Formats: sequence, C-alpha cells, structure tokens
Amino acid sequence: MRKMLAVAAVASCALLLYAEDSAAEYEKRAKKLENEEGLSHVSLGKHCENTKMWKEAVEEWSRVAEIFPDNKEATEHLAKAQERADVVVSRPSEKDAATYATGLATMKKTMAKKWRDLAAWATSKGLESEAADAVARAEEFESAKKTTGTGKQGAVDWLNGERRKCKLPPVELGDELTDGAQKHAEYLVKNDAHPSTKGLGAHREDENLPGYTPEGARAGMQSDIGRSAPPQAMKGMLGTFYHRMPLLHPDLRKVGIGYATVSGGNGEGEGAGEGRGRGGRWGGGGGWGRGWCVIDYSGKGERDEKAPRVVAYPPDKATSVQLHFAGEEPDPIPPGEDPECGMPVTLGFVDGERVTNAAVVLTAGGVTVDGYLSSPEKPARADFPNEGICFIPKDPLSANTKYHVKVTAKVNDEDFVKEWDFTTGK
Repeated sequence: MRKMLAVAAVASCALLLYAEDSAAEYEKRAKKLENEEGLSHVSLGKHCENTKMWKEAVEEWSRVAEIFPDNKEATEHLAKAQERADVVVSRPSEKDAATYATGLATMKKTMAKKWRDLAAWATSKGLESEAADAVARAEEFESAKKTTGTGKQGAVDWLNGERRKCKLPPVELGDELTDGAQKHAEYLVKNDAHPSTKGLGAHREDENLPGYTPEGARAGMQSDIGRSAPPQAMKGMLGTFYHRMPLLHPDLRKVGIGYATVSGGNGEGEGAGEGRGRGGRWGGGGGWGRGWCVIDYSGKGERDEKAPRVVAYPPDKATSVQLHFAGEEPDPIPPGEDPECGMPVTLGFVDGERVTNAAVVLTAGGVTVDGYLSSPEKPARADFPNEGICFIPKDPLSANTKYHVKVTAKVNDEDFVKEWDFTTGK
C-alpha cells in the first residue's frame, strides 16, 4: 500500500512539473510571437517614414512602443512621427499606399495563423487558459477592427486588450462621455498657460475662463488627464497606481476620450509633442507633449458577477511588461525619494472590502525586490486614500525577467493570499 502511495505521489509530482514546464514553454513561445509582431511593425513604420505617411507611421511606432515599452529608439521614432503628423498632411503615392496595405494585411494573416497554431499546441498540453488567450490573440488579428490607431478608438482597443488579459469585459467609447471629455480637453488648451490648470487644477474648470462648459467641468472631475495622444496617454495611465485603478474596474462599460493640442490639433490623437514618459511626473504619465488628453472613466454599468472582483495588474502570465513607473500626480512615492521607480504592481478590491495587514513580496529569481507599499489601511498618502493594494519597486524592473508576486492580507477578517507571475519586456 505504501509503495502504491509512493508511486502515486511520484506520478503526481511528475504531472505537476510537466504542467509547469508546458506553461513556461507557452510563455516562451508567446513572447517570441510578440517580438516577431513588433519587428514587423518596425519594418512597416520605417516604410511609412520613408514615404512620409506620418499618420500611419504613428500607428506602427505606437504598436512597437507597446510591445517594446522601454525601447528608446521606438520612443524616438514615435515622437518624430507624432510631430510630423501634427503639421503634415500625408499624400502617399498609390504604390506606396498599396505596399503598406499589403504588408499590414500579410502581417495580420501570418500572426493570426501562428497564434492559432500556438492555441492548438497549448490545447494538446492541457493548458486551457493559455489556449483561450492564444485564440483571443488570433481573433484580434482576424478582426476587421484590429488596428493600433492613433485616435480615441485606438486607445480603447488597447485598453480592452489589457482588460482581456485581466479577464475583464470590454468597454466602448461613449458618445456623451466623449463629448464632455473633448470639451474639457479644449478648455485646457485654451487655458494652457493659466496657473489654474497646473497640477491637479487640470481637473477643474473656472466658469470665468474661456471654453468653460458644464459638461467639460463634469468630465474633468471624473477623468484621468495626460499630455500625449490617446493611445500613449492610455498606456501611461496603466503604468501608474491611482490612475490605473478606475480603468480596470470590472463594472466599467464606457469611457469618454477627449484630445486637443495646444497648437490646435483635431482631437483625434494626431499629434503630441515629444514624449517625456515616466519623467513627466504627471497624472497618468503617457508622455508629455503639446496636447491634453482627457479619459472619462465614469461609465460604469451593473455589477458583473462573471468578472473577477479582485483585479491584479500586471495580470497573471503577462509578457512585455514595462519596466518603469510612469509618474503621476498625486505622487505615491515618498517625498525626497528617487522618482525613477519600477512598474507598479496592484491588486484592486472594488466591493468595499475591509483590507488590513497587507503585505506584498515581489521576487525575481528568488531575490526579493525592495519597494513602497500602499494599502487601504496604510495608504501612500494620507490625503489620498485608496481601495487597493499597490507595490512600487524602488528601482526600474529588469528587462526580460520573470517576476513572482505574493500578496497576503486580511480581507473582511479572513486570510487572503494571491500569487501570480509576469514577465517584463526589453
């Protein structure tokens, strides 16, 4: 009997190790496909630059910057394309436009097939969650709506990609919310030099200043606000703590996005100045340019019982995670400390749970990462309470590294433990 139990235990351990090895292999293969897509967008981006298709160049370099979030060259190309798109109307030849369209279509078809193949492989290994993820990736490329986009819908598409990784339902661009957000963005442009729009004042409107509207004033008080085009601003928001949380609420159904440039942009995300990224110390990061981007996150619907009510970010098994904290105001970093920190790790509680005794252990290769902890019981700022748990590494994360997160706490006086992994990009 003991021998049978021992054999069973050995077999169980072998199966567990097999599953872990298969999951690690999936992450490796998925990472390879993401890198392949990124390099394809690099080629398309360079073609667009050479043919002066600046709007399309912004789309391509936006995707490159998303896949390789800490690649300096991609950021520089994106900033250049954004600057040109702001002042130059693209008029490519039919041949150049056709070459770009063919290249983009071929890339999408190729990537869709490779993700389908990876889904089949994951299924053969019994990796149900990974197989579903690969199918969803393939469907994104197969969909006619698949686009990186420089405008408002592009930002929503990107947000939905991140929400999908968190197993959250998608959101849509709401007309009424967007109208208010656009009015507030235009108010900020008209009063860009006014002292009242500096810092957190950017959320408020003064009825005595030009461009004031009740709709814009309302939108400003329920929005994340950045200074780059919508897709870059949205990505910046998720690189923060405070500005991230409302965008990952499970009951969020609609967002509104407004964008206008100080030089008189068109509100469709075509033209922000040079990105300043994490150095911006701005509400939501997302780069620092000549524009104002307003993202209204007030469009919540009914409670979604199927969606997770505790939301981890970066999500489990995420890859190409950015290395740096994007910077925001209010600033959760203690006064006097180096602001050049790592990507925040958050766990959102959305149902009013009482969270106490929170602790976060972030490790890489068995080495514990030092950082700043914020919790409902002990918030980073006494003047800015938070419902979730946040851990911000004191230093930027290491590139191409797998991290393990373990969060422990008392939730409504019950023991709570959650563990997950993610892998950084370049």
